[in-house]
Amino acid sequence: MVEIREATENDVDQWRSLRRDGMVRYPHAFMLSLAEHEASNDKDDVSRLKSGGKFLAMHEGKPVGMIGLNPYTLPSMRHRAEIGPLYVVPDFQGTSLARDLMRAAIAYATRAGQWQLELTVNEANTRAVTFYLREGFTQYGRLPNAVIGENGPENDLMLLRILPHPS
Repeated sequence: MVEIREATENDVDQWRSLRRDGMVRYPHAFMLSLAEHEASNDKDDVSRLKSGGKFLAMHEGKPVGMIGLNPYTLPSMRHRAEIGPLYVVPDFQGTSLARDLMRAAIAYATRAGQWQLELTVNEANTRAVTFYLREGFTQYGRLPNAVIGENGPENDLMLLRILPHPS
């Protein structure tokens, strides 16, 4: 049985370990490089986890998935939040776990009054793109040269999903 729960600052080691695992396995799926992750410190991640909206999927006491919801803080932009990162370990890929993590993030966003969810995804990551489109996201743009990876410039697709909201 997999439990999805909101991460706290006490989960920083699990959060960082899971993100690192994803970066090692799928370096093009993360904005940070592995070197940038290794050079970062726990303080930044503790701060992110304290802000809320980050979820861990746990199986037998081990983290097997994660998703982050990162709200915009300006008053005129509080209806918006960015999704990321989203990662599921290989043994749980192809299950409902990514969808369940997304639903946890959407439920949190709805409670917080955020009704426009946005994300960017490397266009070469077709599995992720297919997942997001299936989850109701729509492509609204393409950002050339979003990052410079090991093999040169990489392009991102810009996706969004509008949730039901009061007018």
